[in-house]
Amino acid sequence: MINQHQTHRSFCCHFIGLSMILFVMILPAFAANVPDVDIQNDLERIFAQELSVKGYPFQHLMQKAADRYQLPLPYVLAVARGESFFDPNAKSSKGAIGIMQVMPSTAKGEYNISKQDLLDPAINIDVGVHYLADQYKRFKDPYLALAAYYCGCGGIDLDNGTVREDCNEYVRYIHQHLSTIIAQAEGKIPVPRGKLQKLLITRFDNYLDARHFLEFVNPQLKNLKLDIFRTEVQMRDHLRFQYQIIAAHGDEISREAICKQIEDVTGFSMCKMKNKL
Repeated sequence: MINQHQTHRSFCCHFIGLSMILFVMILPAFAANVPDVDIQNDLERIFAQELSVKGYPFQHLMQKAADRYQLPLPYVLAVARGESFFDPNAKSSKGAIGIMQVMPSTAKGEYNISKQDLLDPAINIDVGVHYLADQYKRFKDPYLALAAYYCGCGGIDLDNGTVREDCNEYVRYIHQHLSTIIAQAEGKIPVPRGKLQKLLITRFDNYLDARHFLEFVNPQLKNLKLDIFRTEVQMRDHLRFQYQIIAAHGDEISREAICKQIEDVTGFSMCKMKNKL
């Protein structure tokens, strides 16, 4: 279960008053970043061409919401995968609920949806995708829409085309999940069969360290791609994010086989067989 940002994630512009309150690590949050070209290209590609995806939890509900709000299914799946790893019972420390990590105040104030209703995966997905679509309609850019999904309007400088650093890191994080979805759609890595499971490999306190680890390990793994899964960690006086390296797998590969592959690549026994997320 993950969630995000301490800023009131309100759709603060004109007629949209959505807000999702989330937590984030203490970052140099006011530094401005130009959108990453490679990520921008991937996002534009999934908006320009239809990718056939299959085998994801709640995919029929994701497809229904994606069609209703005119967003590509892989885009929606990437957000759900990064936000909660498709866990309908996920709940953040601030009370964001479900697969799309929707704040009850947002659902009630903007969509007249009760907190209890958000426990229904179909409703939760619909509200979250609606919110993402609203961001896309405003910014007309899939990169900026993701940043705004996390940070609200305050995280984007439209005049200069830049994104605040913490918002930009969120986009990079979601893109990590999108890259897995794209690779599976293109047949570069298999779609897990059976119940989707997560095996914890190791942890990093810094996103860049986690990403660099993946860049080293993933090209050397066979029929396996590790992911970053972000989770809240309660410190003595604040919350921060921890970046877990996970192997998402189904019934076609054992945990022992995954750990053996990673040990062969890194030289270290990094995952423990009893580790479960």
